[in-house]
Amino acid sequence: MHKQIIIARARVKAGRENAFIDSAKKLADIARTEPGNLCYSFYRSVTEPENFIFYEEYKDAVAVTAHASSEAFKAFTEAVRELLDGDLIVDKY
Repeated sequence: MHKQIIIARARVKAGRENAFIDSAKKLADIARTEPGNLCYSFYRSVTEPENFIFYEEYKDAVAVTAHASSEAFKAFTEAVRELLDGDLIVDKY
């Protein structure tokens, strides 16, 4: 199997950015300890502060599936549902 890269983009409602950052930090801290995770980072746009990206690397598709079905990921998606201005956009490489 080969390495999997995920890039996810999120637009957050104005004034909700700090709540989103708190939830993203919690998820990132846990995701970095998951088996098969090679990198898990998120970044805020310097020109459009309501825009965020997640950059994730996994050793294989099995690790991606495990992350996506983890309790931490489920808790994150529930926590940020009302914070997002639209859907997460996820690209897999």
